[in-house]
Amino acid sequence: MSMKHERGITSIAKNGLELLSRIPHTSYPLAAAALGLGAGVAGLYVALRASTSSSSSVPCVSDSDRDDSSQVVCYVGGLHNLGNNCFLNVVLQALASCTSFLPYLRSILQSKHLFVVDHTEELPLVHALILLLQELSIIRDGKVVLSPKGVMSAMSLYTSNFNLTRQQDAAEALLHLLTSLRSEVLLGYVPHGSSVSNVTSFASRVYKQEVGYGLKLDQWKKILFGPFDGTLRSMLTCSSCSTVLSMDHEHFDCLPLLPVLDKNGDIIDACSLVDCLRHFSTVEFLESYRCDRCWHLSALRYMSLKSERDEGKINKLRFCVNYDNCSCSNLFQKDEILWSGLSRATKQLTLNHCPKILCIHVQRALMSVTGEFVKHEEHISFPFILDLYPFTKSASTLKNEYLFQTKPSVSNMSFVPHMLRVMQGTTSAEEIGFQKINLGSASEIREEISHESQENSNSKDTFISRKNCMYSLCAVVEHYGRYGGGHYAAFRRVPPVQDHGLDLEGSKRTGNSKWFYVSDHQVLEVSEEAVLSANATLLFYERI
Repeated sequence: MSMKHERGITSIAKNGLELLSRIPHTSYPLAAAALGLGAGVAGLYVALRASTSSSSSVPCVSDSDRDDSSQVVCYVGGLHNLGNNCFLNVVLQALASCTSFLPYLRSILQSKHLFVVDHTEELPLVHALILLLQELSIIRDGKVVLSPKGVMSAMSLYTSNFNLTRQQDAAEALLHLLTSLRSEVLLGYVPHGSSVSNVTSFASRVYKQEVGYGLKLDQWKKILFGPFDGTLRSMLTCSSCSTVLSMDHEHFDCLPLLPVLDKNGDIIDACSLVDCLRHFSTVEFLESYRCDRCWHLSALRYMSLKSERDEGKINKLRFCVNYDNCSCSNLFQKDEILWSGLSRATKQLTLNHCPKILCIHVQRALMSVTGEFVKHEEHISFPFILDLYPFTKSASTLKNEYLFQTKPSVSNMSFVPHMLRVMQGTTSAEEIGFQKINLGSASEIREEISHESQENSNSKDTFISRKNCMYSLCAVVEHYGRYGGGHYAAFRRVPPVQDHGLDLEGSKRTGNSKWFYVSDHQVLEVSEEAVLSANATLLFYERI
């Protein structure tokens, strides 16, 4: 409390004592009560003023954000703060809003035949989550505060290096919870088969696969790959020959998105979640990239134009598949082909597998020019209904089909003059002693190999249907304060018992669902407008 506020309270007390000294003794009780009430109100006012000026104060939703459309006041359960664990409380509230997460936990217990004997009794985190999320999913007519202690105790068995009673990051807490859950389930998995020593001890022994093993394996996959499991695909493609130079897949539980920044390092005006997704999946151009297939295609065309036909060299170039580690360059004389090794490539990140529950982490803490992390407070708008299809591999494949119709470019290659003239068609073969022999143009060879590559790719990857990419918002986590401290609160959706679906024709409404603002034990029903005004750091979407 500042000295100014202390002086104010002292002045009120002094004036009150002077007033008491001037009134009759018979009026002391009434006057003392009035003075006490006045001092109490003044003290409360000063405390509120002090808390408002403090950067670490806990925010509260204003009365204008209340949802007055429903005359029946209802609540969901709040959660006790057991010591700076608001970061975990918001995650638990968000999980309670994901209607498919609780059934997933129950399916683990229902699959007890897949575990070792009595292992279902040794799933403390699964049991604790089910008990708590069931209570948090109930709409009540009165306030109730629940304890996350059971979940915290179960998590501590797997997260010894993550202190649940200190200020932590909510996104990190979610990852620790999902990792702990996955570790707990894996403890009960016993793969079918004997040890290596038993298998090799009898050479004549024939091992027969257990009946129903395939069904059990599918059930295990459903348990191990939970509703948050998604996959990203990173594809590097040569712009000249359309060759897929590399394709990597990466698992994610929470999709990290950077906001779109302007030249000053600030979030752009009217930035939206869709803008962040576009920025995340935008095509990145890489200059001066080495593409060995471009060399093979051009070398094959060069050999096709020579008068002296060497079938051995042509076939080796044609059927070479190990472009980056082959000896095809030894087929030519030292100065016959001078390959610069430079080409242009594109790199793109897309969604390879869309999870059932999509958690998006809007990374607001960015490093400044001084090397310090600074939190950006600018608003990033987000929709109630999110279409992920434009950011999937299927949409990217359709959009980039034209690349397979592009002819190979030799502008970035370095040849000796006589070869370059033949490649460009400015010199006839007779002028340099060659006779043109068509053994298959580079475009035909490129199309053949591209067709094979597409067939191989389609055999491994599955096509993503657009109907599986529509998501509905179910929770928003907001952080107040500066980087490294502050407070977390959540907006969570509670659907009615019978939710007949959402309006997918562009409406932002979420049916007859109710939205609640939850800050630890404080719970308040709010409007959808209040939800959309949040400065989200975590967004939870569920597939429709």
